[in-house]
Amino acid sequence: MLCSPGGDRSVLLLTPMDFHNLSLALYEKWERAQDAIEASGLLERFLDKVQAYYCEAFLEDELTWYETVYGEDELQEFKDDAIKAGFTYTVKPVDDD
Repeated sequence: MLCSPGGDRSVLLLTPMDFHNLSLALYEKWERAQDAIEASGLLERFLDKVQAYYCEAFLEDELTWYETVYGEDELQEFKDDAIKAGFTYTVKPVDDD
């Protein structure tokens, strides 16, 4: 690293090798961060799309209860609860639009 020609130490000039070493260090740090994200599995969990369903439950043809559930497990819980309570129900997939 060099100081500016006027002796002003607040301005530093990078030599080509300084730029190369800095770029390489930043790239290696970025690679380590990407490897850590991959190893943690967070990216896959974030990118997994879960299907949403709009569910309505009826008692004697009157809408009594509605909710949006996410994923097959919650959908099955909704169905089980509705049947257990004596409701009829409808389920519609929610579009991503």
